Amino acid sequence: MKETLQKFFKIDRRWIFLLLTLALFIPVMKPLGLPNKSIAQETERVYKAIDALPPGSFLMLSLDYDPSTKPELHPMATALVRHAFKKNLRVGVVTYVSGSTGLIEEIFSKVSKEYNKVDGVDYVVFPYMPNVVAALTQMASNMYGIYTVDRNGRDVSTMPVLNGIKNYKNMAMVVCVTGTGIMDSWVALVGDKFNVPVAGGVTAISQPGYGPYLQTGQLKGLLGGMKGAAEYEVLLGQPGKGTSGIDALNLGNLLVLVLILTSNIILLVVKFL
Repeated sequence: MKETLQKFFKIDRRWIFLLLTLALFIPVMKPLGLPNKSIAQETERVYKAIDALPPGSFLMLSLDYDPSTKPELHPMATALVRHAFKKNLRVGVVTYVSGSTGLIEEIFSKVSKEYNKVDGVDYVVFPYMPNVVAALTQMASNMYGIYTVDRNGRDVSTMPVLNGIKNYKNMAMVVCVTGTGIMDSWVALVGDKFNVPVAGGVTAISQPGYGPYLQTGQLKGLLGGMKGAAEYEVLLGQPGKGTSGIDALNLGNLLVLVLILTSNIILLVVKFL
């Protein structure tokens, strides 16, 4: 009996690596949707704010992240676009990070087909602009003073999606998903100045720094990291990369916990046999 149990400690570590690989790989391929009993209040506030917008309202998304923060921010950006399309909102997209352009194309090439949305009619993606302060300041009076064409060079002034949209007064809400400090500019130059509701999505490490904005109401809600993305997908009822990422982390942690507990139990049994 004792000798049999001791064999556990001589298991080839490659078997453990294989188990861990499977625990991480399976949820990535297909989200399992493991139970998520706690939805952060900040996440729920973003969802409720967008869900309360009347169909046809104009939602501005500022997607400012690059491949380095894609695992955390891309799932939440995708979920936000899905929610907007599900609610039949008009969507405008701006970016002030050059690395975002390809990621934005990836979202809209996929999600627009899911909801049969048409570029220029239901949504518009504006070209990358390097100076966020200049762009936000100009949009306060006339957005066409800086955005004359979309990212494909088409004139935006006649696009149905922008009918009646000239400046912040015509926008229902702004959501900034960023791995930088750009959301601070949206809060200070747009939210505070023109009373436009602003919400956001940031990496998990940046989330605590925005606590004061939430407490004062300057931010209507905040998605934090992959957990925030997974929570939003739960509220939306559409599991995606956020859910699969959290599933993978949970299964990986569970496997490690089981191995630690098992080894300690066997060690105690062997010691006192």
